[in-house]
Amino acid sequence: MKSSFKLGRILGIEIGIHASWFIIFALLSWSLSVAYYPSIDENISPFTGWTLGILSSLLLFGSVLAHELGHSFIAIRQGIPVKSIDLFIFGGVSNLTKEPDNPAAEFRMAISGPAVSIVLALVFWVFQIVFSSQNATLAGVFLYLAQINAMLAIFNLIPGFPLDGGRVLRAIIWNASNDIRRATRISAGVGLGFAYLLIFGGIAAAFLGIGISGLWLALIGWFLASAAQGSFQQTVISEILREVNVSRVMKREFKTIEPDNTLYQALHEYILPLNQRALPVFENGKLAGLISLSDIKKIPTNQLNQTSVRQAMTPFEKLRTVGPEEHLGNVLNLLQSEDINQLPVLSEDKLIGLISRTNLIEYLQMRQEMETGQLNSKH
Repeated sequence: MKSSFKLGRILGIEIGIHASWFIIFALLSWSLSVAYYPSIDENISPFTGWTLGILSSLLLFGSVLAHELGHSFIAIRQGIPVKSIDLFIFGGVSNLTKEPDNPAAEFRMAISGPAVSIVLALVFWVFQIVFSSQNATLAGVFLYLAQINAMLAIFNLIPGFPLDGGRVLRAIIWNASNDIRRATRISAGVGLGFAYLLIFGGIAAAFLGIGISGLWLALIGWFLASAAQGSFQQTVISEILREVNVSRVMKREFKTIEPDNTLYQALHEYILPLNQRALPVFENGKLAGLISLSDIKKIPTNQLNQTSVRQAMTPFEKLRTVGPEEHLGNVLNLLQSEDINQLPVLSEDKLIGLISRTNLIEYLQMRQEMETGQLNSKH
């Protein structure tokens, strides 16, 4: 997710917070410090109120992170690498490199997040009971955390895609029908219905005088509606790409370069004139590596004439490659997980083509134009 600040790694997963996180963090800390904790202890000092407000907000986001780590841990156990986790204004999201291959894996991944939230709610509830007779303010902290984790679990179990409950519903329908596209369409439809309910309910609440709470509901509904539509489109795209092999889309005609050429030559004599973002590097008739526009951009402009392709290229032993019979769904997953733009296509250790994100986009656009044309011809 763009506009994220990286915090570090847990279980090898990069953890980041979106810029919007700071907005909700400030609002939560303020509301807890000036309203919630003074209602528990009217003699509480402003300093103590703000301290508890900030602490509670941090623990809330820690709970959201634990929820997402629950998803991520099970995903890794299912053989699905997790690129990162981002915390943002409405919660968090685990960025998987690919979707589950079967409904059982989908179900386990979906249910793990709410399960973590339920366990946390029970733990905080026990702490609230323990401290209720000793320190009412501290007990209030644990009560708030127990309630918010319970709400997080309940909200996420609503059976509308892409919420966890929607993924559970998709897994059940997928298992029964053996059709992931149909399962996604139904669960996304339920998600859209729930989102529109929030939007119109929030707008109605705002007109009835509830104000900010109603607008928040409408905003959450809008977010869920966008996510449901985007998730369904992503599933359709993945299914389309799974039906097509690399050999049908790859670029077969391309220029190559030698490792002793300079980066200035690579850029101005090949990449820019030919509109070819990456050049296979050949030495003694064998593929030695790949030099891309991204590699060249890492070198200062005034050093391009003094830097050889060999110095900046990705050497062959570090290249990620695909075969001509690989389906495009795997190519997309690899491009996303490795954060690269193109892959060499090898057959019997010989370079026969290049495939890039642009090739996938152009293929999808062509498919869309064909389907639109066929639809219009029927009318």
